[in-house]
Amino acid sequence: MKHYYAIFKKTAGVIEVTFPDLEGCVTFGNTWEEALENAEDVLAGWLAHADKIYKKEPSKHDELVHLSGELVPIVVNEKILDTYQELKRFNVIFPKSILQAVDEARKKIGIKRSTFLQKAAEKYLLEQS
Repeated sequence: MKHYYAIFKKTAGVIEVTFPDLEGCVTFGNTWEEALENAEDVLAGWLAHADKIYKKEPSKHDELVHLSGELVPIVVNEKILDTYQELKRFNVIFPKSILQAVDEARKKIGIKRSTFLQKAAEKYLLEQS
């Protein structure tokens, strides 16, 4: 599993998190658990949106041990990374009865129409592969 090392430092009531290999990829948390959760999220968001010229391969542990703070490996969470995908709007036409059935089903589970259709398409594509 691909991972990047983060530096965790306790300062003024928060835990600051920086990624030495990824310029500008920073976050914090009020607790260690929150800082770790936020580190996973910011790493995925940064990797999804950063310009390719700023993306580097992860350094090895031995290359970063000289930095002050606690060195923690943060795994690139593919599920979180997927949530940062660029969205594309498009129009579709459905028979009225199908659209009504979609709306009834999605309301029961509390999701938007677009999310329902996306999940249905993903399921269909998975079944076809």
